[in-house]
Amino acid sequence: MNMAETSIPQEAGPSVGDIFVARQPIFDAGLSVYAYELLYRSGATGVANVTDGNAATSQVMINAFLGIGMETLTDNRLSFINLTREFIVGQLPMPLPPEVVVLEILEDIEVDEELLSALKAFSQRGYTIALDDYVFEDDKTPLFDIIDIVKIDLMECDRERLEDEVERLKSHGVKLLAEKVETQEEFELCKALGFDYYQGYFFSKPKILSGQSLKDNRVSLMKILATLQDPNCDVSELELLIKQDVSISYKILRIINSAFYNLQREINSVKQAIVALGLKTIREWLTVITLTDIDDKPPELILACLQRARMLQTLSKAAGLNEDAGFTAGLFSSLDALMDQPMDEVLGALPLTEELKEALLKREGNLGTLLQTAMNYERGDWQGIDLASPMSAELNECYLESLSWASELVSRLKT
Repeated sequence: MNMAETSIPQEAGPSVGDIFVARQPIFDAGLSVYAYELLYRSGATGVANVTDGNAATSQVMINAFLGIGMETLTDNRLSFINLTREFIVGQLPMPLPPEVVVLEILEDIEVDEELLSALKAFSQRGYTIALDDYVFEDDKTPLFDIIDIVKIDLMECDRERLEDEVERLKSHGVKLLAEKVETQEEFELCKALGFDYYQGYFFSKPKILSGQSLKDNRVSLMKILATLQDPNCDVSELELLIKQDVSISYKILRIINSAFYNLQREINSVKQAIVALGLKTIREWLTVITLTDIDDKPPELILACLQRARMLQTLSKAAGLNEDAGFTAGLFSSLDALMDQPMDEVLGALPLTEELKEALLKREGNLGTLLQTAMNYERGDWQGIDLASPMSAELNECYLESLSWASELVSRLKT
């Protein structure tokens, strides 16, 4: 069955008033999440509206964020929001306070006295201001005495000028944010140059070192995951696996005795937990717990895996596909980054179905198409999403629900 043949029950497709919202993490030098850039487009067009209605579009965007809830979108961290010239110079009401938002100036904005005066007013009110996609244009120099953060687009900037430009920008006292960082090497280069923040998908690219073997905890993790994915794994094997780790045992018992399941009696042994939840559910929880126990990767990467797993599970169910396979596809979609190994090598050690392997390696098949759609949505790649398809109406609600679910799950596992 082709994806085009898959139907999702709904009343109507996206309308002009629909807002698509996604987020991309911004990291500090220690790879902790500093903020999120909130990405949005009209569900009707999938592209930015470069018209006289920019100010209204910006206001709709702000209202949408308030309606959704900033705590859901940003986990109580700062949010970077793109603003049009019309919004800035028009001094439209800013309902979000300075302590929760960074105002991001688009790279193609014309710098003149009107703009500088408006930005000074925002700065005096306590707002942090960032310049987006800076690629060393001289006409942006007047901004440097007002703005706080300069975002340098690594894919577009002149690398030969990078070191000199970094020094020049530092002399103005601004913070530097490297965006579109795609590799570990780019991250290390920018860190050596003294960048303060980083944005991009470098953390989802495995660092391959010639001759380096998996760390001990990675070997153990692979064994656990292989056992969990083995369809012949029985209850006694799982019980032994859980009992060998006090932390995992505690988390399993805490989860099953929580309001999440609302059982009528207390479960106080691993064996009782397996019987009560069933082999399939215990397998899923143990896989999640095992991945969240990784302690040398950015927490945002783990959160993204869980969020994507939930989103794929929901979309798969709506599309009439196997929701368990969807959950696994989302959960394992960044397994290469977690293991520091190429995806094909990681999957070679796991007894997964061909459908799952094709989805994870090539984004092929119905499941692969769903996975690619979810990843495009997360990255704000609206042109990579078929907004005319029935599925597009499900994406925003599904994405926001999965964010809330993943955050709650991680919080539960930490306690």
